[in-house]
Amino acid sequence: MPDIFQSIDELDSDKQTMVADRLENRAKLDQFAAIRERYFDKIGLPATGTVHELGCGTGVVCRAIAARPQFAGTVTGSDLSASLIDVATEMTAKSGLSNVRFFQADGQGSDQHDMHYDLVLAHTTISHVSDPKAFLNEAVRLAKPGGKVVIHDGDYASMTFDTSTPALDLEMSEKILQAVVANRYVMRQMPRLLKEANVDITHAIGDVVLEAGNGEYLPMLARNYCPIAVSAGLARQADVDVWLSALDRALSESVFFGSCSFATYCAAKPH
Repeated sequence: MPDIFQSIDELDSDKQTMVADRLENRAKLDQFAAIRERYFDKIGLPATGTVHELGCGTGVVCRAIAARPQFAGTVTGSDLSASLIDVATEMTAKSGLSNVRFFQADGQGSDQHDMHYDLVLAHTTISHVSDPKAFLNEAVRLAKPGGKVVIHDGDYASMTFDTSTPALDLEMSEKILQAVVANRYVMRQMPRLLKEANVDITHAIGDVVLEAGNGEYLPMLARNYCPIAVSAGLARQADVDVWLSALDRALSESVFFGSCSFATYCAAKPH
């Protein structure tokens, strides 16, 4: 089944709010902010010029780029979801940033001008699209000759939990991935996909989010997305209740474990 990020506008308002809140809350976690800023620095984020984020969600990454003290360019964000674009526009207006704009567009093919951007970025987006090849081709098309294409996402096949319920830890991880991640292996396939898109990798950066004893990101992910798996008919509510109780117990006893790897690829478009 397609993951929920392919049809956010079809969700009820409560689930849309949950998705938007999750995107905003994840970005506020220290470990995710550190990963984001570290790869910004390593890839050489342009101080001026134009940046486009495909699949911008609530615009949190666009705002982070635009607010960097050394950045004097413009940032454009696009997303398939009209509801997320509305949130992004509202959040950015509240921030007071004037160098960011948003519009709705399909990241797997749009009518935007060719070769317009110095950097095209996809931050935790390509794992959710139905056609990663088409998505990469769109990113490359939008980049200027000599421009950069940056793909950051989770290697979600590596996601693991330990709540002292081994069978449920495996089962619930699988159900969550079925509900919310269309392409759990895509970051392992990225060297081949980028080569097929005719761009050359300049940076490959790896990060691991590991939470031991206590945790924020992975418990939040479990609590938010288990109900999605239930509503999609992938998981039974009774099993989810048992597992989330085990998760809460593991956290209260400081014996929780969870981890997931993340990867960032920076590629250069030929001149």
